[in-house]
Amino acid sequence: MAAAADVHSTVTQARRERHLILNLNYSHLSTLPSELVQGEALVFLERLFVKRNVLVSLPFNIAEMLPNLVELYLHSNNLVALPDEIGNLLRLKSLDVSCNSLQVLTPAIGRLQVLQTLHLANNDISELPPEIGQLKKLLTLDVMLNRLTALPRELCGCEALQCLMVDRNRLLSLPRELVLLQRLSELSAARNQLTYLPADLGWTDSLQYVYVDKNVGLRSIPVNLWLKVVGCNGCGLKRLTEEDDKIECRNSFQYGKHTPVFFPPEIRTVRDATDPCHVSSLLELSLRVAHNNQRQGVVVSEEDLPPDLYGLVTLPSGHCSQCCHPFFTQTYAKFYPVRELDAENNLHAGSELFFLASCCSRTCLLSYSLPVRFI
Repeated sequence: MAAAADVHSTVTQARRERHLILNLNYSHLSTLPSELVQGEALVFLERLFVKRNVLVSLPFNIAEMLPNLVELYLHSNNLVALPDEIGNLLRLKSLDVSCNSLQVLTPAIGRLQVLQTLHLANNDISELPPEIGQLKKLLTLDVMLNRLTALPRELCGCEALQCLMVDRNRLLSLPRELVLLQRLSELSAARNQLTYLPADLGWTDSLQYVYVDKNVGLRSIPVNLWLKVVGCNGCGLKRLTEEDDKIECRNSFQYGKHTPVFFPPEIRTVRDATDPCHVSSLLELSLRVAHNNQRQGVVVSEEDLPPDLYGLVTLPSGHCSQCCHPFFTQTYAKFYPVRELDAENNLHAGSELFFLASCCSRTCLLSYSLPVRFI
């Protein structure tokens, strides 16, 4: 009773004095107090803290009663879903729903056009809605400690995104569309189930920090990241079996006698300097022509190609580490064992992890050398 009286007094005072900030943390609330969601709207309230309560739901009229809310903090409650009406909080810039029991994220989240930070860590979310790509001003997305097995390709629509944290999920791969995020500076994807990374990851100057630690089946890191800050402890340790290889459609290249290195499924042919075949496949040559034509204004229709090939015409698998020309279904690979590159620190002595240079031809492969890294 005393706690309820304190909440009533706090909300009443905030309403009377037109407070901009209301703190209801640690108040044992299972619902938002009636004083907050009934009667006249609190048009003046901008920041609402309701952390570490026992909320199980939010009222459907939350946007009607708190129309000018800028920051909403719901960390550590028992929420299983957010109402669609959350998308009507049109001034909301920061939303923290970490440490709840969310199983789904409403597509209405895409209506929060000025949202800059979204914290969803430590929930039970198994997928993100494609509408998340509509958050054009989003700077930080934190979905650590969930149940995600994939990220939506539409995430590349978050054109302002600077920090993406997806650690401790069940991700099998990262969409190559992530390379379109021109402002992304930090990507953290530690402790997932990654076995390969997009070939162009690190292609942009903005991406400076990449953390993929404890992805035990990950065998290669794009050489674009060689001069960046990369966390990769605990990678390349798992001895993969045939059953592991059935987890996802992907291709592998046998490095040495016993080390398969995995590539995205769109890469159908992998060669190295010892391969006697120097000729690109007809499919690879055709995609190069289609890609060049599209860049010159000759539109390639979706009806002209299968969906997977059309996607490659618009966004190639990667760009040559030597000449920067795009490649699509075929690459020439050069491997640099991390245990040898970092022999002095001996941090990767037992790992089968490589920096991977991907080239468009055997000529480029033979010409490529790893850039000098100054410490």
